[in-house]
Amino acid sequence: MAAPRSLDLLDHDMVGRAVAGSATDLDEIITTLSKPFYNLALRMLHGHHDAEDATQEALIRVATNLSSFRGESKFSTWAWTVATRSILDFQDGRARKAVLDAMEFTADLADGMDTNPSDDPQAIAVLGQVKLGCGRAMLQTLDGDQRVAYTLGEILELDQTDAAEALGISPAAYRKRLSRARTQLNEVLTASCGIADESNDCRCIKRRKPAIVRGRLESQDAVPIDIPSLSTMVQSIDDLGKVAAYFRVDPMASPSKRLLPAVRRVVHVS
Repeated sequence: MAAPRSLDLLDHDMVGRAVAGSATDLDEIITTLSKPFYNLALRMLHGHHDAEDATQEALIRVATNLSSFRGESKFSTWAWTVATRSILDFQDGRARKAVLDAMEFTADLADGMDTNPSDDPQAIAVLGQVKLGCGRAMLQTLDGDQRVAYTLGEILELDQTDAAEALGISPAAYRKRLSRARTQLNEVLTASCGIADESNDCRCIKRRKPAIVRGRLESQDAVPIDIPSLSTMVQSIDDLGKVAAYFRVDPMASPSKRLLPAVRRVVHVS
């Protein structure tokens, strides 16, 4: 996954200037935070529309609470703290719950699988969309605490100490939460996904038609992912590393061009 602009570029001096009224520095802060926050929200809420709404709320919360930043930690860690709480609170705490259990997810994959899939270029072109949607659905088998821990540490690759601080827990508690998430996702992935284990029947090409019929493909996910190469890589890795490799191939998603203007209107940045 390609890294977004470093949040570490947002230093104490920039925050101080923004608090003092610098619209330029405030805009730099919300612009730099927008993509990382969006990618967290997308994994927590699954759909692009809800992720964008949650990101907007998180950015506004950061912008309107900058004066409460005391400089006792890195600004990026403080910002992640605000973002995780805001996203977990979004729409009465939707992201705090597991949407599916592992058995429901596996059963859904098997339901209506295309037994005679087309391998024409048009069909191959949307496999990245299938993979992205399936992976985000898989994350919904975790409860919110595990999902946010896994997304921060394994997908967005925050330092574990920073992730623990952002979540308000000890490093030991964070490691335990992350370990449980890894174990659960590994069980789901290796039990059902043909990318992780070629003995599994599920293939992205077989899920293409059901995903189209059920309206699960999102245009924002139309990015190329080399599924055969991903399969080769994932199957060569030990079990605990399979899931991280599966998710880290996903590119960083970008919010729509509507997001930042909407935030700027609320926080009065022209």
